[in-house]
Amino acid sequence: MRLKSAIVALTIGLAATVSAVLPASPALAASCPDNGWSILDARIGQYFNTNYVNIRTGPSTACTAVGQGQQSHTVQLDCWKLGGGGYTWSHLYDFTTGKQGWVRDDLLVGYGANVHC
Repeated sequence: MRLKSAIVALTIGLAATVSAVLPASPALAASCPDNGWSILDARIGQYFNTNYVNIRTGPSTACTAVGQGQQSHTVQLDCWKLGGGGYTWSHLYDFTTGKQGWVRDDLLVGYGANVHC
């Protein structure tokens, strides 16, 4: 968890430095859908920390929701990346519904996946 926090802080600091030097670029925006993930973590369990959690096509609330996770659902955590709003997001597969996509890490038990995409 501390390593993930350090990586996120470094990434945000670097992004702030780059954005001060370069104009805004569509390449820095969240891509919907974002297919840049792999099964790197592979932990399986009940990881939603609340009900009605949106599963999205990319790591941003601007991306389309394809389903909703519930605390009772069994999911596989794949990997995480920095996404919209400066939050980290995990890609997961919901075995209960058959949906896969991105969920903001603060909505997941243990703050989501442990391995960066």
